[in-house]
Amino acid sequence: MFMSVKWKAVIFLSLVFLLITGAWVSHHVYNTLKTYDNRVEENHIKQQQLLMQLLDDNFLRLSQLSQLIAEIPAIQGANFKEAPSALADALQQEWSQLNINTGLDFIGIYGTDGTHIASGYNHELFRNTKALEEAISVAMKTNRESSPDSFLFCFTGCSQFVVEPFVLNSGEEALIVSAQNMADIILRFHQISGQDLAVLLPPITESSGEETRILDNWRLRIWAASNFKKSLAQLRQIQERTAFSVITNGEVEHNGSRLLFDKLNLADYWAYGEKPILLTVSNQTEQHQLLISTLTSSVVIGLFALIISEMVLLFFMLTPLRRLTAVVQALTLLPKHQYREALEKVAKRQVYFRDEVTQLESSTRYVIRELETLHLEVEEKSLSLEGQIAMLSRSRAFLERLIDSSHLFIVTMTPSGEIRTSNGRFDKEFKRPLSNFSRLFTSDAATVDYHRKLDHLRKGDCEVIQFDAEFVNDQGVTIYFDWTCSIVEDEKGRDTVLAIGIDLTQRKRDEEALEWLANNDPLTGIGNRRCFQHDLHNLLDTQKSGAVIFIDVNRFKQINDLYGHPVGDTVLIQIAKTLGASVRASDSISRLAGDEFTIILPHIDTQQLESFLEKLSRNLNGQVILDNEDRTIEYNVSIGAALVNAHGKSEQELIVHADMAMYQAKKKGNGQWQIFDPDNNDLANLRRDHDLTSLLKLALKRTDLFQLNYQPIYAIEEATVSHYEVLLRLKDLAGNAVYPSDFIPAAERMGLIRLVDEWVLDNAIKKLATDHKTGADYTLSINISAPTLQSADFPKTLLGTLKTHRVEPRYVVVELTETAYIENFQMVLNNLQQISDAGVLVALDDFGVGFSSFSYLKKLPLSYVKLDGSYILDLQNNPDNQVFVESLTNMVNAFGMKTIAEFVEDAETLDKLQELGVAYAQGYYIGRPLPELDDMLCATGFGQSKKSKG
Repeated sequence: MFMSVKWKAVIFLSLVFLLITGAWVSHHVYNTLKTYDNRVEENHIKQQQLLMQLLDDNFLRLSQLSQLIAEIPAIQGANFKEAPSALADALQQEWSQLNINTGLDFIGIYGTDGTHIASGYNHELFRNTKALEEAISVAMKTNRESSPDSFLFCFTGCSQFVVEPFVLNSGEEALIVSAQNMADIILRFHQISGQDLAVLLPPITESSGEETRILDNWRLRIWAASNFKKSLAQLRQIQERTAFSVITNGEVEHNGSRLLFDKLNLADYWAYGEKPILLTVSNQTEQHQLLISTLTSSVVIGLFALIISEMVLLFFMLTPLRRLTAVVQALTLLPKHQYREALEKVAKRQVYFRDEVTQLESSTRYVIRELETLHLEVEEKSLSLEGQIAMLSRSRAFLERLIDSSHLFIVTMTPSGEIRTSNGRFDKEFKRPLSNFSRLFTSDAATVDYHRKLDHLRKGDCEVIQFDAEFVNDQGVTIYFDWTCSIVEDEKGRDTVLAIGIDLTQRKRDEEALEWLANNDPLTGIGNRRCFQHDLHNLLDTQKSGAVIFIDVNRFKQINDLYGHPVGDTVLIQIAKTLGASVRASDSISRLAGDEFTIILPHIDTQQLESFLEKLSRNLNGQVILDNEDRTIEYNVSIGAALVNAHGKSEQELIVHADMAMYQAKKKGNGQWQIFDPDNNDLANLRRDHDLTSLLKLALKRTDLFQLNYQPIYAIEEATVSHYEVLLRLKDLAGNAVYPSDFIPAAERMGLIRLVDEWVLDNAIKKLATDHKTGADYTLSINISAPTLQSADFPKTLLGTLKTHRVEPRYVVVELTETAYIENFQMVLNNLQQISDAGVLVALDDFGVGFSSFSYLKKLPLSYVKLDGSYILDLQNNPDNQVFVESLTNMVNAFGMKTIAEFVEDAETLDKLQELGVAYAQGYYIGRPLPELDDMLCATGFGQSKKSKG
């Protein structure tokens, strides 16, 4: 896995920074924790010292009190040996006063041998006198020195005892024992340290009313404590969930506070009776929070320092590393000889401080320039060395030929033809054992020719021999070879025949395929125009009789437009198969182009030709099944024929006359045939069709032959012009008018009607757009032929033209004509529905003629219905037509449409139409078709003038 040096350096230094930062943070955390622990330890030592100091102070105080008590005259004057009761009485007299004044809880007089003489004490505190006497006795025995001594005794409570020796007036020695409970010490401890101190003792079995002080889980009771209620409440709650051994070794969370419990030692003070536990309670919440805050700050500071160091590292490292990367990238380009690109990588840049990278870049630039110079020199020398390759040693020449020709078939053999070595390609095709090269030839003649040429090569008559051969490989496939053989010396100096073969199989097949394509149609597999011309030329050169037949598929363009080119191709293939099945072996069939086929029939006369054409016409009237639509498409052809010699002796004459005969057949109707008749008057019409076709194609390219005329359509009730119908006019090159009844059928026959419709649409909508920009507001009605309406792309063409010229669809009326020629009504219905949904209005022309128009009325999205002019002419004098017009008008109105009457020639007809309920009128009385639409738009009072004429 590749990793850039810069990222290695960054990662390494980042790890170093991370380790340093981690070490610093760890050290700081360690020191913080250690400081905290030291503070806790110091606090423990201070508490311990304070406790001992308080005990010592109390010891001193009790010792002084004992000395003062010993000086009481009643005690000094007593003789405890002779009259011990007197001393006891004297002590009892003084006990109450001493208890009140000094706060002592116990005063006792003992002999030096431990004999009890007298005592006074707090009976509530010292209920177990036996245990007390034992404790005093043990303490006296332990301390044999005549000096003050102190110890603790705990049972019901805890008291500090002092044993003080003194001398009576009689000179006898005695011991005075005084004691005071530790409540004052506990209070003073709290006052001095600010921390609570509690004394815990084992529970006593006697019922003393101290049940509330018992800590059951610890089997202890709290005897005394500073802030007793608070301490008792805390300890009772803590003992419910925490063992006593736990709290004496650490801190405890309690009600959101962190409490530190510390167990103090009595050190030099002996404790008798029950062993007391002195427990300090410190609130360490603030110190703990301070510790957490300090630790958090350390981590945050460490992270911040790490981030800052990383940023500084990236700032100082990335630029040099980026330059180093550029040097590496430049060096990787050198093996590819991309010197210019390499120089761009290490282009000289302004630097303020030079460093090793700068020197490296400079050295790299120097190396690149030197290598580029060397490369150019090497290329020049390589070119000069190419001419010297022929001078290399024989072995090198042999190896280089073998290597350079490894993509060919290479064989080395002895001069007699025995194969020595062969390359992998040869072995792949010919895996069978072969001892001699001559065994590969498939014919004796080729073998003899090979041996003859090989003898010439061995004798030195020639340096190279070349021959073509056909070999059959192990799979039985024939391979065509072009072999070149020459004699070379192998590494041992022996004469060796080097044979190099080139596989010509694919080239042979390509040549055959090209030859076939040059003379045949790839779709149908029959001959093409070149084949037809060749066969016709042979017919005229070799035969004295024969015929040329031209075949054209009727309405083939509509089949392509309506059902798609695959269906059209199927029709052509089916016709080609029928032709192949209908002709003789000596006949030839060809497809010239598109839907035109030809047949050349040698040795045929007029009678035979007529019989053949009749049969062929029937065979070629066929149908194609549409699988997806579960329907069939019928097709038929028109056939024309011309006889050799009778109708022409040259190729051009026969072609022209057969073509004319075919158009004569079209005139007769679909599925007809015709032999050329020079006396037929239809020839003039055919030439007229050809002339019209040329004129129409020219008019579609130029702008001065087609002209749009506009005829107003009059709204009868509103007495004003509603819209204008667009009518197309054509002029020939001499400026003479060509009538629509001539050029429209010709355009349909020649397949030009869609182009004409598109020209009218584009120019009419362009006129609308121009006039609308100047403020004019009118609508145009445009006639569209049936072939155009049946094309699948008609909505896209119309709406695209409107969008191009920025005209709203509501200003265009599409007028449907020639309903009798609609073959794909569903396509027309879909197209009209699309443009109607977009806002284009639709009108139906010549309504009332034929039976099909009534079904159209219910299905088509119509806005206007034009009544055929045959019902309007002389309407006021024809009651039958009046009834018919009125009935049609009522029916149209019931469908939500409006009627338009054509051929309105006078005012009487206009009045009658208004009386019958017709909405619109059109005719010469309303206005003739004129090219000057602007003048008609400027005219005003049209309606009033017509009414006045009425």
